[in-house]
Amino acid sequence: MLNRTLFGRLAPIAAVAALMLAGCNETPSETAEDVTEARKDASQELSEAREDARQTANRVEENVADARQDYAETDADARTDLTEVQSDASIEAAKADFDVAITKAKGIQDVAKEKCGALSGAEKTACLSAADATFAASEAAAIAKRDATLAEAENYR
Repeated sequence: MLNRTLFGRLAPIAAVAALMLAGCNETPSETAEDVTEARKDASQELSEAREDARQTANRVEENVADARQDYAETDADARTDLTEVQSDASIEAAKADFDVAITKAKGIQDVAKEKCGALSGAEKTACLSAADATFAASEAAAIAKRDATLAEAENYR
């Protein structure tokens, strides 16, 4: 009787524990699907960021062309306008390039994290840490490049 009561109490706990452990790891096919989806999402976001950067570049090039035309027509005033527009163009281009770099880094991080889905324990922790560290390094490089360009653009003024 005591064995049956003990078993009756422990069976639900064991079942819940088994379900929790089974839910911790993805199957290889689930991981592959998640990685494929993360790649697709990263590619789409990167394409959108590149398109935004291209549109920004086109717009600022038009501004620079207009300013050059003004410069040719009214030398002194246009020189100031050209310098300001070139500075603004550099700032906008730096920001657009930064957005592309961050979007790319985030996509790479997302794909890397999805690949970690099939792992468990210390391997999973190390995999996720590596993905985060790679993103942090890419982010730091993008920030440094953006800030250097912004500082240089400010010197034009």
